[in-house]
Amino acid sequence: MTTYAVVNTKGGVGKSTNSIHLACHLATKGPTLLIDGDPQESAATWAAWRRDCKEAEGLPMPVTICLRGKAIYDEGKHLVTNYKNTVVDAGGRDAPGLRNALLLADVAIIPVGASDLDAAAMTDLLEVVDIAKDYNPNLVVKVLLARVDPRTKDAKDMLKWLKENNLSALSARVCERVVFRRSIGEGRTVEELAKDPQAIAEMKAFYEEITQ
Repeated sequence: MTTYAVVNTKGGVGKSTNSIHLACHLATKGPTLLIDGDPQESAATWAAWRRDCKEAEGLPMPVTICLRGKAIYDEGKHLVTNYKNTVVDAGGRDAPGLRNALLLADVAIIPVGASDLDAAAMTDLLEVVDIAKDYNPNLVVKVLLARVDPRTKDAKDMLKWLKENNLSALSARVCERVVFRRSIGEGRTVEELAKDPQAIAEMKAFYEEITQ
């Protein structure tokens, strides 16, 4: 039984996209809960689209609920016992929801872009993570390079920044691809849409590394 929290104080780094994909993958392995802790309710909206998608009928589906703030931990700690895996899509700012997601989680996944703004946001987030570890000392932190432009060398600069700050990124990385927006909009995943082999391979590498 493992709980993953996908967190960052910066928006636009693919938190919901990666949360949804990871939850769907885990749902193929056993009962999975997806907690939407973001006020924008992106994961819950996707779940509604999935229920209306004829192509998704019969496919593994994580149970998706919305929790806010302190309820993510207070209610979540009881709910997770009913599932093999749980994924929390936390809100994109330093708020009670993000902090409670870190208290609930076994593994914190930090999707991060490759810009100077992403590095600045990481500095703030790591302070929050350090505080969470005082109360959740077994929390494992994994950084995922996400929404990377495959045509640039920006990822190299971010990897250097992470190393300078005693952090290491997963070997897997997820590039910016149109197919992610399309699949989410249809209530599916890139694997289910089966239109982009590179995106599928990237997500497979992410699942394998994050769950090993």
